[in-house]
Amino acid sequence: MKKMSTEARVFYIISIIILVGFGAIVIMQNVGGIVLTDAPFECGFLAATGFFCPGCGGTHAVIELARGHLFRSFVDHPFVIYCVACALVDFIIYTVCLIRKKGFPKFRMIFVYIGVAVLLVQWIAKNVLVRVFA
Repeated sequence: MKKMSTEARVFYIISIIILVGFGAIVIMQNVGGIVLTDAPFECGFLAATGFFCPGCGGTHAVIELARGHLFRSFVDHPFVIYCVACALVDFIIYTVCLIRKKGFPKFRMIFVYIGVAVLLVQWIAKNVLVRVFA
């Protein structure tokens, strides 16, 4: 059996953490009766520079995704949906490989690069669109 690479193992653990954390948020939001709201503080980067930081909108996107509002979550911060989707796919693939005791697929850094690109494109677009339409 082909051994799981160190990179794959790290991202498998990260996937589990993301999915457990997101699952807890979904349960709190939809079953536990706890109403989640946006962060009670202003972004320090936004306050200091007047520009959105790469993470601005992430909290709201997580809350909207937990409520099942995929489009709203995507508009607020597409990186959140990308991370949850990648974590889910990664978790499923590696869990199936562990159960079947078959070889593991090679970890591909392209998915990390795509995530960074999504993050940067949304950051630039958000700052440009706010300046144009404000």
